[in-house]
Amino acid sequence: MSPALPSTPVATVSRPGLGYHEAPPFDPPNPVYEAVEALFRSLGLDAARAGSPAWNPLGDIIEPGNQVAIKPNLVASKNLHERIEGAELSASSTHGSVLRPILDYALRAAGPRGQVTVVDCPVEGCEIERVAQPLGIYRVVDHLRGQGHPVRFVDLRTFRVAPHFALDDVQRLGRSLNLGLLIRRPLSGDPRGYRVIDVGRDSFFSLADAPSLAGLRFHRSHYRTPLPHHTEQRHEYSFGQTVLDADVIINLPKLKTHKKTGVTLSLKSVIGLTSEKYWLPHFSAGDPSMGGDEFDRPQTWADQLEHRLSRLPLPGDHSLVARAPRIGRPPAVADGSWEGNDTLWRTILDLNRVLLYASKDGRMQAEPQRRCLSIVDGILAGEGEGPLGATPVASGLLIGGFDPCLVDWVATRAMGLDPEQIPTIARALSARLLRTSDLQGLKQRQDGPEPTRRFVPPRSWPRLLGALPPHEPSRGDE
Repeated sequence: MSPALPSTPVATVSRPGLGYHEAPPFDPPNPVYEAVEALFRSLGLDAARAGSPAWNPLGDIIEPGNQVAIKPNLVASKNLHERIEGAELSASSTHGSVLRPILDYALRAAGPRGQVTVVDCPVEGCEIERVAQPLGIYRVVDHLRGQGHPVRFVDLRTFRVAPHFALDDVQRLGRSLNLGLLIRRPLSGDPRGYRVIDVGRDSFFSLADAPSLAGLRFHRSHYRTPLPHHTEQRHEYSFGQTVLDADVIINLPKLKTHKKTGVTLSLKSVIGLTSEKYWLPHFSAGDPSMGGDEFDRPQTWADQLEHRLSRLPLPGDHSLVARAPRIGRPPAVADGSWEGNDTLWRTILDLNRVLLYASKDGRMQAEPQRRCLSIVDGILAGEGEGPLGATPVASGLLIGGFDPCLVDWVATRAMGLDPEQIPTIARALSARLLRTSDLQGLKQRQDGPEPTRRFVPPRSWPRLLGALPPHEPSRGDE
Protein backbone atom coordinates (compact mmCIF):
# COMPACT_ATOMS: atom_id res chain seq x y z
CA MET A 1 0.00 0.00 0.00
CA SER A 2 1.46 3.37 -1.04
CA PRO A 3 1.98 5.96 1.71
CA ALA A 4 -0.72 8.63 2.09
CA LEU A 5 -0.02 11.94 0.42
CA PRO A 6 0.73 14.84 2.77
CA SER A 7 -2.10 17.34 3.06
CA THR A 8 -1.07 20.46 1.12
CA PRO A 9 -3.09 23.63 1.78
CA VAL A 10 -3.87 26.29 -0.80
CA ALA A 11 -5.76 29.28 0.58
CA THR A 12 -7.92 31.80 -1.26
CA VAL A 13 -8.78 35.12 0.35
CA SER A 14 -11.65 36.79 -1.49
CA ARG A 15 -12.49 40.42 -0.73
CA PRO A 16 -14.86 41.82 -3.38
CA GLY A 17 -14.29 45.54 -3.75
CA LEU A 18 -10.78 45.43 -2.27
CA GLY A 19 -8.35 47.85 -3.93
CA TYR A 20 -4.71 48.70 -3.44
CA HIS A 21 -3.74 50.97 -0.58
CA GLU A 22 -2.40 54.00 -2.41
CA ALA A 23 -0.04 55.63 0.14
CA PRO A 24 3.46 54.13 0.11
CA PRO A 25 5.14 52.81 2.20
CA PHE A 26 1.74 51.22 2.99
CA ASP A 27 2.01 51.23 6.78
CA PRO A 28 -0.58 49.08 8.54
CA PRO A 29 -3.42 49.03 9.25
CA ASN A 30 -4.83 48.95 5.74
CA PRO A 31 -7.17 46.51 3.93
CA VAL A 32 -4.48 44.92 1.73
CA TYR A 33 -2.19 44.30 4.71
CA GLU A 34 -5.08 42.67 6.53
CA ALA A 35 -5.92 40.49 3.51
CA VAL A 36 -2.34 39.17 3.43
CA GLU A 37 -2.56 38.42 7.15
CA ALA A 38 -5.84 36.58 6.52
CA LEU A 39 -4.05 34.46 3.91
CA PHE A 40 -1.35 33.54 6.43
CA ARG A 41 -4.03 32.53 8.94
CA SER A 42 -5.86 30.45 6.32
CA LEU A 43 -2.62 28.60 5.61
CA GLY A 44 -2.36 27.80 9.32
CA LEU A 45 0.93 29.65 9.81
CA ASP A 46 1.97 29.96 13.48
CA ALA A 47 -1.64 29.18 14.34
CA ALA A 48 -1.05 28.99 18.10
CA ARG A 49 -0.06 32.67 18.28
CA ALA A 50 -2.33 34.10 15.57
CA GLY A 51 -3.81 37.41 16.68
CA SER A 52 -1.15 38.02 19.33
CA PRO A 53 1.76 40.53 19.16
CA ALA A 54 4.15 37.56 19.08
CA TRP A 55 2.58 36.10 15.90
CA ASN A 56 5.37 35.10 13.50
CA PRO A 57 3.59 33.44 10.55
CA LEU A 58 6.55 33.22 8.20
CA GLY A 59 8.60 31.75 11.03
CA ASP A 60 7.08 28.41 9.97
CA ILE A 61 9.22 28.51 6.80
CA ILE A 62 11.95 31.10 7.60
CA GLU A 63 14.48 30.38 10.34
CA PRO A 64 16.50 33.10 12.11
CA GLY A 65 19.56 33.94 10.01
CA ASN A 66 18.08 32.61 6.76
CA GLN A 67 18.65 34.14 3.34
CA VAL A 68 15.26 35.02 1.82
CA ALA A 69 14.57 36.03 -1.79
CA ILE A 70 11.21 37.69 -2.50
CA LYS A 71 10.28 37.86 -6.19
CA PRO A 72 7.59 40.31 -7.29
CA ASN A 73 6.31 40.13 -10.87
CA LEU A 74 7.62 43.34 -12.51
CA VAL A 75 6.84 43.21 -16.22
CA ALA A 76 7.14 46.39 -18.29
CA SER A 77 5.92 49.96 -18.62
CA LYS A 78 5.39 49.78 -22.38
CA ASN A 79 3.71 47.38 -24.82
CA LEU A 80 5.22 48.22 -28.20
CA HIS A 81 4.18 51.88 -28.63
CA GLU A 82 1.59 51.92 -25.82
CA ARG A 83 2.47 53.05 -22.30
CA ILE A 84 1.37 50.75 -19.46
CA GLU A 85 0.28 53.01 -16.60
CA GLY A 86 -2.31 53.30 -13.86
CA ALA A 87 -4.72 50.36 -13.59
CA GLU A 88 -3.07 48.56 -16.51
CA LEU A 89 0.28 48.67 -14.69
CA SER A 90 -1.26 47.43 -11.44
CA ALA A 91 -2.97 44.60 -13.35
CA SER A 92 0.31 43.38 -14.85
CA SER A 93 2.86 43.84 -12.03
CA THR A 94 2.89 43.13 -8.28
CA HIS A 95 1.76 46.05 -6.15
CA GLY A 96 3.88 47.41 -3.30
CA SER A 97 1.01 47.21 -0.82
CA VAL A 98 1.05 43.40 -1.20
CA LEU A 99 4.83 43.32 -0.84
CA ARG A 100 4.88 45.38 2.39
CA PRO A 101 3.31 42.86 4.84
CA ILE A 102 5.32 40.01 3.32
CA LEU A 103 8.53 41.98 3.85
CA ASP A 104 7.55 42.90 7.40
CA TYR A 105 6.89 39.29 8.41
CA ALA A 106 9.90 37.93 6.49
CA LEU A 107 12.17 40.36 8.32
CA ARG A 108 10.62 39.39 11.65
CA ALA A 109 11.26 35.71 10.95
CA ALA A 110 14.80 36.07 9.54
CA GLY A 111 15.89 38.41 12.32
CA PRO A 112 18.90 40.73 12.32
CA ARG A 113 21.28 37.94 11.25
CA GLY A 114 19.20 37.16 8.17
CA GLN A 115 19.03 38.88 4.80
CA VAL A 116 15.87 39.61 2.82
CA THR A 117 16.37 40.54 -0.83
CA VAL A 118 13.69 41.65 -3.28
CA VAL A 119 14.79 40.32 -6.68
CA ASP A 120 13.57 40.26 -10.25
CA CYS A 121 15.03 39.77 -13.71
CA PRO A 122 12.39 41.27 -16.03
CA VAL A 123 12.50 41.36 -19.81
CA GLU A 124 15.43 43.24 -21.30
CA GLY A 125 13.28 46.16 -22.44
CA CYS A 126 11.76 46.81 -19.02
CA GLU A 127 12.44 50.31 -17.69
CA ILE A 128 12.19 48.95 -14.19
CA GLU A 129 12.07 52.33 -12.48
CA ARG A 130 8.86 53.09 -14.43
CA VAL A 131 7.33 49.93 -12.95
CA ALA A 132 8.71 49.65 -9.42
CA GLN A 133 8.46 53.35 -8.59
CA PRO A 134 4.75 53.98 -9.33
CA LEU A 135 3.77 50.69 -7.66
CA GLY A 136 5.57 51.69 -4.46
CA ILE A 137 8.16 48.89 -4.54
CA TYR A 138 11.16 51.20 -4.09
CA ARG A 139 9.45 53.25 -1.38
CA VAL A 140 8.72 50.14 0.67
CA VAL A 141 12.31 48.85 0.46
CA ASP A 142 13.82 52.29 1.16
CA HIS A 143 11.48 52.81 4.13
CA LEU A 144 12.44 49.52 5.76
CA ARG A 145 16.15 50.03 5.06
CA GLY A 146 15.85 53.44 6.69
CA GLN A 147 14.59 51.69 9.81
CA GLY A 148 17.73 49.55 9.89
CA HIS A 149 16.29 46.34 8.45
CA PRO A 150 18.48 43.99 6.36
CA VAL A 151 16.57 44.34 3.08
CA ARG A 152 17.64 45.36 -0.43
CA PHE A 153 16.38 45.38 -4.01
CA VAL A 154 18.45 43.70 -6.76
CA ASP A 155 17.76 43.86 -10.50
CA LEU A 156 19.32 40.57 -11.62
CA ARG A 157 19.78 41.66 -15.25
CA THR A 158 23.27 42.22 -16.64
CA PHE A 159 21.93 44.59 -19.31
CA ARG A 160 18.83 46.39 -20.48
CA VAL A 161 17.68 47.54 -23.91
CA ALA A 162 17.01 51.27 -24.22
CA PRO A 163 14.73 52.55 -27.03
CA HIS A 164 15.80 55.44 -29.28
CA PHE A 165 13.04 56.05 -31.83
CA ALA A 166 12.77 58.60 -34.62
CA LEU A 167 9.13 57.55 -35.20
CA ASP A 168 7.13 56.24 -32.25
CA ASP A 169 3.48 55.45 -33.00
CA VAL A 170 3.16 58.10 -35.71
CA GLN A 171 -0.26 57.30 -37.14
CA ARG A 172 -0.62 57.71 -40.89
CA LEU A 173 -2.94 56.06 -43.44
CA GLY A 174 -4.37 53.68 -40.86
CA ARG A 175 -0.97 52.44 -39.71
CA SER A 176 1.27 53.04 -36.69
CA LEU A 177 4.75 53.99 -37.93
CA ASN A 178 7.64 52.98 -35.68
CA LEU A 179 11.31 53.37 -36.62
CA GLY A 180 14.24 53.35 -34.25
CA LEU A 181 17.00 51.54 -32.44
CA LEU A 182 17.12 49.36 -29.35
CA ILE A 183 20.49 50.00 -27.70
CA ARG A 184 22.02 47.53 -25.25
CA ARG A 185 23.16 49.15 -21.98
CA PRO A 186 25.11 47.26 -19.27
CA LEU A 187 23.74 46.85 -15.73
CA SER A 188 25.57 45.81 -12.56
CA GLY A 189 23.42 42.70 -12.08
CA ASP A 190 23.68 40.27 -9.18
CA PRO A 191 26.53 41.36 -6.84
CA ARG A 192 27.11 37.69 -6.01
CA GLY A 193 27.53 36.64 -9.63
CA TYR A 194 25.87 33.85 -11.63
CA ARG A 195 25.99 30.10 -12.14
CA VAL A 196 25.08 27.94 -15.11
CA ILE A 197 22.97 24.93 -14.11
CA ASP A 198 22.63 21.90 -16.37
CA VAL A 199 19.33 20.03 -15.99
CA GLY A 200 20.67 17.34 -18.34
CA ARG A 201 18.49 14.38 -19.23
CA ASP A 202 15.93 15.43 -16.60
CA SER A 203 14.91 18.30 -18.86
CA PHE A 204 11.36 18.39 -20.20
CA PHE A 205 13.03 18.76 -23.61
CA SER A 206 14.31 15.19 -23.19
CA LEU A 207 10.81 13.71 -23.16
CA ALA A 208 9.77 11.55 -26.11
CA ASP A 209 7.09 14.04 -27.23
CA ALA A 210 9.42 17.07 -27.18
CA PRO A 211 9.93 19.17 -30.30
CA SER A 212 13.13 18.83 -32.30
CA LEU A 213 16.07 20.41 -30.50
CA ALA A 214 17.26 21.84 -33.82
CA GLY A 215 14.09 23.93 -34.04
CA LEU A 216 14.22 25.60 -30.60
CA ARG A 217 14.09 29.37 -30.93
CA PHE A 218 14.02 32.68 -29.06
CA HIS A 219 12.59 35.93 -30.43
CA ARG A 220 13.83 37.65 -33.59
CA SER A 221 17.26 39.22 -32.87
CA HIS A 222 18.36 36.12 -30.90
CA TYR A 223 16.46 33.61 -32.95
CA ARG A 224 19.00 30.74 -32.72
CA THR A 225 20.73 31.65 -29.45
CA PRO A 226 19.10 28.76 -27.48
CA LEU A 227 20.65 26.09 -29.73
CA PRO A 228 24.11 25.59 -28.13
CA HIS A 229 22.51 25.48 -24.68
CA HIS A 230 20.05 22.69 -25.50
CA THR A 231 21.52 19.46 -26.84
CA GLU A 232 20.85 15.75 -26.38
CA GLN A 233 22.91 15.69 -23.18
CA ARG A 234 22.80 19.28 -21.92
CA HIS A 235 20.10 21.81 -21.06
CA GLU A 236 21.60 24.93 -19.51
CA TYR A 237 20.06 27.79 -17.55
CA SER A 238 21.67 30.70 -15.69
CA PHE A 239 20.63 31.87 -12.22
CA GLY A 240 21.94 34.61 -9.97
CA GLN A 241 23.83 33.44 -6.90
CA THR A 242 21.52 35.53 -4.70
CA VAL A 243 18.66 33.24 -5.75
CA LEU A 244 20.66 30.02 -5.33
CA ASP A 245 21.91 31.15 -1.90
CA ALA A 246 18.35 31.65 -0.68
CA ASP A 247 17.01 29.27 1.94
CA VAL A 248 13.48 30.49 1.19
CA ILE A 249 11.86 31.84 -1.98
CA ILE A 250 8.63 33.83 -1.76
CA ASN A 251 7.11 34.24 -5.21
CA LEU A 252 4.56 37.03 -5.79
CA PRO A 253 3.12 36.56 -9.30
CA LYS A 254 0.11 38.35 -10.74
CA LEU A 255 -3.20 36.71 -11.62
CA LYS A 256 -3.43 37.22 -15.39
CA THR A 257 -3.73 35.61 -18.78
CA HIS A 258 -0.85 35.10 -21.21
CA LYS A 259 -0.80 34.64 -25.00
CA LYS A 260 1.98 32.04 -24.95
CA THR A 261 0.96 30.00 -21.90
CA GLY A 262 -2.75 30.67 -21.35
CA VAL A 263 -2.19 32.01 -17.85
CA THR A 264 0.86 33.36 -16.05
CA LEU A 265 1.02 32.52 -12.35
CA SER A 266 3.57 30.96 -9.96
CA LEU A 267 5.21 28.54 -12.40
CA LYS A 268 5.52 30.98 -15.29
CA SER A 269 6.83 33.74 -13.00
CA VAL A 270 10.07 31.81 -12.46
CA ILE A 271 11.23 32.98 -15.91
CA GLY A 272 11.83 36.25 -14.02
CA LEU A 273 14.64 34.60 -12.03
CA THR A 274 16.91 33.51 -14.88
CA SER A 275 19.57 35.94 -16.09
CA GLU A 276 20.10 34.58 -19.63
CA LYS A 277 16.73 35.06 -21.27
CA TYR A 278 18.13 34.49 -24.78
CA TRP A 279 18.98 30.88 -23.85
CA LEU A 280 15.31 30.10 -23.23
CA PRO A 281 13.39 28.27 -25.96
CA HIS A 282 10.09 30.13 -26.36
CA PHE A 283 8.83 28.32 -29.46
CA SER A 284 9.90 25.99 -32.24
CA ALA A 285 10.61 27.30 -35.72
CA GLY A 286 7.84 27.33 -38.28
CA ASP A 287 4.15 26.36 -38.24
CA PRO A 288 2.61 22.93 -37.48
CA SER A 289 2.99 21.80 -41.09
CA MET A 290 6.76 22.13 -40.54
CA GLY A 291 6.73 20.60 -37.06
CA GLY A 292 6.88 24.05 -35.38
CA ASP A 293 4.71 26.19 -33.14
CA GLU A 294 6.09 29.65 -33.90
CA PHE A 295 3.04 30.41 -36.09
CA ASP A 296 -0.42 28.87 -36.26
CA ARG A 297 -0.38 28.70 -40.10
CA PRO A 298 2.01 28.97 -43.05
CA GLN A 299 3.44 32.45 -43.57
CA THR A 300 3.46 34.47 -46.79
CA TRP A 301 6.63 36.30 -47.87
CA ALA A 302 5.02 39.56 -46.71
CA ASP A 303 4.33 38.07 -43.26
CA GLN A 304 7.92 36.93 -43.00
CA LEU A 305 9.34 40.33 -44.02
CA GLU A 306 7.11 42.23 -41.58
CA HIS A 307 8.03 39.86 -38.77
CA ARG A 308 11.76 40.10 -39.48
CA LEU A 309 11.82 43.90 -39.64
CA SER A 310 10.02 44.15 -36.30
CA ARG A 311 13.43 43.56 -34.68
CA LEU A 312 16.48 43.24 -36.92
CA PRO A 313 19.80 42.41 -35.18
CA LEU A 314 22.70 44.87 -35.50
CA PRO A 315 26.36 44.64 -34.42
CA GLY A 316 26.98 45.11 -30.71
CA ASP A 317 23.74 43.27 -29.84
CA HIS A 318 21.69 46.33 -30.73
CA SER A 319 18.55 46.09 -32.89
CA LEU A 320 16.71 48.02 -35.60
CA VAL A 321 12.92 48.28 -35.36
CA ALA A 322 10.85 49.14 -38.44
CA ARG A 323 7.17 48.44 -37.84
CA ALA A 324 3.98 49.71 -39.49
CA PRO A 325 1.10 47.57 -38.16
CA ARG A 326 -2.46 48.40 -39.12
CA ILE A 327 -4.23 50.31 -36.36
CA GLY A 328 -6.97 48.27 -34.72
CA ARG A 329 -6.05 45.01 -36.45
CA PRO A 330 -5.75 42.06 -34.06
CA PRO A 331 -2.13 40.93 -33.93
CA ALA A 332 -1.28 37.84 -35.94
CA VAL A 333 0.00 34.77 -34.15
CA ALA A 334 3.80 34.96 -34.01
CA ASP A 335 6.59 33.92 -31.64
CA GLY A 336 4.51 31.04 -30.28
CA SER A 337 1.73 33.30 -28.94
CA TRP A 338 -1.06 30.72 -29.17
CA GLU A 339 -2.50 27.59 -27.62
CA GLY A 340 -0.45 25.36 -29.91
CA ASN A 341 2.80 26.36 -28.16
CA ASP A 342 4.36 23.05 -27.09
CA THR A 343 7.74 24.57 -26.25
CA LEU A 344 7.56 27.28 -23.61
CA TRP A 345 5.93 25.15 -20.89
CA ARG A 346 8.98 22.87 -21.04
CA THR A 347 11.31 25.82 -20.48
CA ILE A 348 9.18 26.99 -17.56
CA LEU A 349 9.16 23.61 -15.83
CA ASP A 350 12.92 23.18 -16.35
CA LEU A 351 13.42 26.54 -14.62
CA ASN A 352 11.17 25.49 -11.75
CA ARG A 353 13.22 22.32 -11.33
CA VAL A 354 16.35 24.46 -11.08
CA LEU A 355 14.76 26.79 -8.52
CA LEU A 356 13.56 23.87 -6.40
CA TYR A 357 16.37 21.33 -6.76
CA ALA A 358 19.64 23.14 -7.60
CA SER A 359 22.07 23.43 -4.71
CA LYS A 360 23.91 26.65 -3.92
CA ASP A 361 26.83 25.49 -6.06
CA GLY A 362 24.51 24.88 -9.03
CA ARG A 363 24.27 21.07 -8.90
CA MET A 364 20.91 19.38 -9.34
CA GLN A 365 19.85 17.31 -6.32
CA ALA A 366 17.21 14.66 -5.66
CA GLU A 367 15.51 16.61 -2.85
CA PRO A 368 14.28 20.23 -2.74
CA GLN A 369 17.01 22.65 -1.71
CA ARG A 370 14.89 25.59 -0.57
CA ARG A 371 11.46 26.22 0.87
CA CYS A 372 8.99 28.07 -1.34
CA LEU A 373 5.80 30.07 -0.79
CA SER A 374 3.69 31.40 -3.65
CA ILE A 375 1.21 34.23 -3.17
CA VAL A 376 -0.71 35.26 -6.29
CA ASP A 377 -1.70 38.94 -6.35
CA GLY A 378 -5.16 39.03 -7.89
CA ILE A 379 -6.50 42.10 -6.13
CA LEU A 380 -6.39 43.76 -9.54
CA ALA A 381 -5.90 41.00 -12.12
CA GLY A 382 -5.61 40.90 -15.91
CA GLU A 383 -7.60 39.17 -18.66
CA GLY A 384 -7.49 39.04 -22.44
CA GLU A 385 -4.28 39.81 -24.33
CA GLY A 386 -1.86 39.42 -21.44
CA PRO A 387 0.72 39.72 -20.16
CA LEU A 388 1.35 43.25 -21.52
CA GLY A 389 -2.02 43.97 -23.12
CA ALA A 390 -4.16 42.62 -20.28
CA THR A 391 -7.44 44.32 -19.41
CA PRO A 392 -7.75 45.04 -15.65
CA VAL A 393 -10.17 42.93 -13.62
CA ALA A 394 -11.04 44.00 -10.06
CA SER A 395 -10.99 40.52 -8.47
CA GLY A 396 -10.07 41.20 -4.84
CA LEU A 397 -8.23 37.85 -4.66
CA LEU A 398 -5.11 36.55 -2.97
CA ILE A 399 -4.22 32.87 -3.49
CA GLY A 400 -1.29 31.21 -1.75
CA GLY A 401 0.37 27.95 -0.84
CA PHE A 402 3.61 25.98 -0.70
CA ASP A 403 3.32 23.95 -3.91
CA PRO A 404 3.31 26.19 -7.03
CA CYS A 405 1.54 23.55 -9.13
CA LEU A 406 -1.39 23.36 -6.73
CA VAL A 407 -1.49 27.13 -6.26
CA ASP A 408 -1.69 27.63 -10.03
CA TRP A 409 -4.37 24.94 -10.36
CA VAL A 410 -6.55 26.70 -7.76
CA ALA A 411 -5.82 30.16 -9.23
CA THR A 412 -6.74 29.08 -12.76
CA ARG A 413 -10.05 27.68 -11.55
CA ALA A 414 -10.64 30.93 -9.65
CA MET A 415 -10.35 32.64 -13.06
CA GLY A 416 -13.11 30.36 -14.37
CA LEU A 417 -10.64 28.56 -16.67
CA ASP A 418 -9.73 24.88 -16.91
CA PRO A 419 -6.19 24.15 -15.64
CA GLU A 420 -6.19 20.86 -17.56
CA GLN A 421 -6.07 23.00 -20.73
CA ILE A 422 -2.92 24.79 -19.51
CA PRO A 423 0.10 22.60 -20.38
CA THR A 424 2.37 24.29 -17.82
CA ILE A 425 0.04 23.25 -14.98
CA ALA A 426 -1.20 19.92 -16.32
CA ARG A 427 2.29 18.67 -17.16
CA ALA A 428 3.76 19.89 -13.85
CA LEU A 429 1.14 17.86 -11.99
CA SER A 430 1.57 14.76 -14.15
CA ALA A 431 5.35 14.92 -13.66
CA ARG A 432 5.00 15.49 -9.88
CA LEU A 433 7.27 18.54 -9.84
CA LEU A 434 7.23 18.23 -6.05
CA ARG A 435 6.21 15.23 -3.96
CA THR A 436 3.12 17.23 -2.98
CA SER A 437 2.16 18.03 -6.60
CA ASP A 438 -0.91 15.81 -6.62
CA LEU A 439 -4.53 16.93 -6.48
CA GLN A 440 -5.36 14.10 -4.09
CA GLY A 441 -3.44 15.91 -1.36
CA LEU A 442 -4.83 19.37 -2.11
CA LYS A 443 -6.57 20.98 0.86
CA GLN A 444 -8.43 24.09 -0.34
CA ARG A 445 -9.29 26.78 2.16
CA GLN A 446 -11.62 29.64 1.30
CA ASP A 447 -11.88 32.92 3.23
CA GLY A 448 -14.65 35.00 1.68
CA PRO A 449 -17.08 34.35 -1.19
CA GLU A 450 -16.16 31.96 -3.99
CA PRO A 451 -15.04 33.87 -7.11
CA THR A 452 -17.60 33.62 -9.91
CA ARG A 453 -16.23 35.83 -12.69
CA ARG A 454 -14.93 34.02 -15.76
CA PHE A 455 -11.81 35.64 -17.21
CA VAL A 456 -11.61 36.35 -20.93
CA PRO A 457 -8.75 34.26 -22.37
CA PRO A 458 -6.40 35.51 -25.10
CA ARG A 459 -7.93 35.35 -28.59
CA SER A 460 -5.32 32.78 -29.57
CA TRP A 461 -6.51 30.37 -26.82
CA PRO A 462 -10.05 29.45 -27.95
CA ARG A 463 -9.90 26.09 -26.15
CA LEU A 464 -10.12 27.99 -22.85
CA LEU A 465 -13.64 29.06 -23.87
CA GLY A 466 -14.90 25.55 -23.09
CA ALA A 467 -16.93 24.81 -19.99
CA LEU A 468 -15.04 24.45 -16.73
CA PRO A 469 -15.43 20.82 -15.60
CA PRO A 470 -16.69 20.25 -12.04
CA HIS A 471 -14.03 19.64 -9.41
CA GLU A 472 -14.45 16.46 -7.42
CA PRO A 473 -13.25 17.55 -3.98
CA SER A 474 -10.63 15.44 -2.30
CA ARG A 475 -10.84 14.55 1.37
CA GLY A 476 -8.70 17.57 2.12
CA ASP A 477 -11.10 20.16 0.70
CA GLU A 478 -12.74 22.51 3.14
